Amino acid sequence: MCAQVGDRLTVRSRRVGQSAQEGEIVEVSSGGAGRERYRVRWSDGRESVVFPGSDATIAPAGEDRGPALETRTVAVDLRLEEDSDHCEARATMATAAGTFEGIGRARRNPVDPVVPMIGEELAIARSLAHLATQLEEAANRVIATHETRPLHLIP
Repeated sequence: MCAQVGDRLTVRSRRVGQSAQEGEIVEVSSGGAGRERYRVRWSDGRESVVFPGSDATIAPAGEDRGPALETRTVAVDLRLEEDSDHCEARATMATAAGTFEGIGRARRNPVDPVVPMIGEELAIARSLAHLATQLEEAANRVIATHETRPLHLIP
């Protein structure tokens, strides 16, 4: 990585649900072994010295980065009810538009061996597919309230 003072450094989070860190490079120096190190002033005002890894990108100063991205985390609650022959999964998700629930079921063929994980995976996949359909239908309804022409969402 070759950077200059004023460039923007973005470091992606290694944890799910945490947003990337962005900052301005305020100093570039040699870190030894042919590596550069950067002193960075992060968007929250703190400063630190960074030896960037593969999770970092540099945007040259003045480069249009487009609109700022907003990162949000949404939780999907999965509940399983099962016995040796049946599994039912309920996927529930709360949004600003309401709470949505998808239901998926799986049934073991009586001649098949008892392998609970297979039923769980099928039931969960079906509940998430049902949930996705409900979310898309809700989005269509909201779009329809703002449009006068026929709707056609492109997958």
